[in-house]
Parts: sequence; structure tokens; C-alpha cells
Amino acid sequence: MKRPVIFLFAAALIAALSFASGIQEKKPADKYAAFCGDYRFDLTSYGAEVITARFYVENDDLFVQADTSESPDKLSPVENEPTKFFLEDPDEGHWDFEFLKDDKGKITKCRIINAGIGIDSVGEKIAG
Repeated sequence: MKRPVIFLFAAALIAALSFASGIQEKKPADKYAAFCGDYRFDLTSYGAEVITARFYVENDDLFVQADTSESPDKLSPVENEPTKFFLEDPDEGHWDFEFLKDDKGKITKCRIINAGIGIDSVGEKIAG
């Protein structure tokens, strides 16, 4: 009579652990979903133009494609900083990206920094 009780307890424990680990380990596509969308950056004070950048997930990686660029760039996550990313551009150097939350906790802005060319700008999420 004890075997069915032990079996049921073991099955329940395995199911609970599987469920808990599924909650903790989000796929990158899910993890990055809040960042996806179009953002508008006014770079006119830096001698550039107003650009729109689209952030999207492909193959579990976060990408950005500016309307001034011919191809997208893959962003690398900053360790232990879930809203920060960076990329190394062969022509423009190092870029930092930080997604910012509004007072309701929703991602509505993205800050981009390229110290080498003197850009530090916050873009508004306009779609997505």
C-alpha cells in the first residue's frame, strides 16, 4: 500500500520541479519581447538626423536595424544587467543600449551611447 503513495509523491515532486524550472528559465525570445519595436532617436543635435531603429528577436538573439543601415546588428547582452546590451561596430565603434521603463514598469524608451563619436540619446518607442 505504501508504493502508490510514494509513487504519487515522487510524481508530484517531479512535476512541481519541472514547472518551477520552466518559470525561471525564459527563452531569449520571451525575455526580449518587451524590448521589441520601433524607436525614434533625434540625433540632430549631434550633427546627424532623426533615425528609426527596429529591435526584434531572431533565433533567440536581439537585433537592431536602423533605417540608415543596410543590415541588422546583433546585440550582445551585458552580464547581470537584463535591460542592457552592446555591440561593436567596425566603423562606428562601441555602442551601449539600455532599455528604460516608464512609471508603470513598461519599456517605452531606449538609451544609446557611443562615447567614441559623442552620442548619448534617448529614443521613444513609437511602435511595437
